[in-house]
Amino acid sequence: MQPDRLIDLVGRIFVAAGAPPDAAQTVAASLVASDLVGHESHGVVRVRQYLDAIRRGDLDPTARPQIVHSDKGVLTVDAQRGFGQVAARYTIEQGIARARAHGLAAAGLIHCGHVGRLGEWVQLAAEQEAIALAFCNGGGVRGIVTPYGGAARLLGTNPIAAAIPVAGRAPIVLDFATSAVAEGKVRVARNRGKSIPQGWVLDSQGRPSTDPNALYAGGMLLPAATHKGYALSLLVEFLGGILTGNGCPALGNVRPGNGVLFLVLDVAAFRPLAEYMADGAALAETVKAVPPAPGFDEVLLPGEPEQRMQSARRAEGILVDDATWALLAEDAAQLQIDWPQPEP
Repeated sequence: MQPDRLIDLVGRIFVAAGAPPDAAQTVAASLVASDLVGHESHGVVRVRQYLDAIRRGDLDPTARPQIVHSDKGVLTVDAQRGFGQVAARYTIEQGIARARAHGLAAAGLIHCGHVGRLGEWVQLAAEQEAIALAFCNGGGVRGIVTPYGGAARLLGTNPIAAAIPVAGRAPIVLDFATSAVAEGKVRVARNRGKSIPQGWVLDSQGRPSTDPNALYAGGMLLPAATHKGYALSLLVEFLGGILTGNGCPALGNVRPGNGVLFLVLDVAAFRPLAEYMADGAALAETVKAVPPAPGFDEVLLPGEPEQRMQSARRAEGILVDDATWALLAEDAAQLQIDWPQPEP
C-alpha cells in the first residue's frame, strides 16, 4: 500500500477514537514512517496497542503537551498522558530552539504514551544542524527485560538514539533498544507465525526460547550484549526515568508509557559549522572507504539501511502482514470506519 494512503486510513482510526485530526495525522505519519524505513516493530502494528491504551484510560488522545519547568536550556514537558509522538515532536522542537539560544539544551518528557521510533525525533535536530541524543525508559508497572544474570522481568527495553548532521549526506542516525531486540520485533514475528532467534527471550521459567509466544506468556527479553546492554539500560532508567521525574517500572511508580531525556547540542556553539561539516564528511568518507569483509558488499553508516529501505518502499509501497491488517480492519469496524480489502 502506498504510504500516504496508509497514513490516511490509520489517521481516520485515531480520529474515530477521539483524537483531534492534527494529532491523529502526527501519530499515523510517525507509525507509517517506521514501516517505511523497515522498522515494522514501531509501525502500524502498534495501532491496537494505542487503541487499547485509550480504552483503558492510560492514553488521552486529546491531551496536549505542556512545559512544566523551564530554566534557560533546561525544560520539562508533561505530555499529560497524551500521544507520545505528539509530545516527542513538541519536546525536541523546544530543545532545538533552546540549544540555538544557549548552545545546548536538555529537555525532559514525562507522562507520555509510547513515543514510537526514537530515532525519528533526534533526526529532526540533525536536519537543523544540531546533534541530538535521546534516552527513553518505560514499559508500564513492570518492564519486560531481565537484568543480566537474572530470570525475572524488571527493566524496559529502554532505547537510546542519536543523530548527527553530515555534509552531503543524510544524518547519521543511531537508534537501538538496550534489550536484545525491541519488543515490537517479537510481536511482528508472532503475527507472521515465525520463530525468533536464540538469545532474544527467556520463557517464564527462565529457559531460552525461540517461540515468540513465550514472551507473552510470562517470558522476558534478554539485555543486548549481555552485561553491556544491561548497564546501558540502567543508564536510561536514571536519565529517562529518575532524572526527569517520570519514574521507573522497576520501582512500580510509573504509568504505562515513556519518560524521555533529549540532549541537543548546537554545533555552531562549539566550533564554526563549516569546519565541523568538513571534518564530519571526511570521517564518513573514510569509514565508507574501508574494504568490505567477506559476505558484505560495503561498509554502511548508521542510518543508511533505513534510508535505502525508505526509498524502495516509497516506490514499491508498504507490505502489511495479514495478521496486522486483520487487526486494523477489526479496529476500523468497531469504530465504524470503512476499511479496504487487502491489496495483492
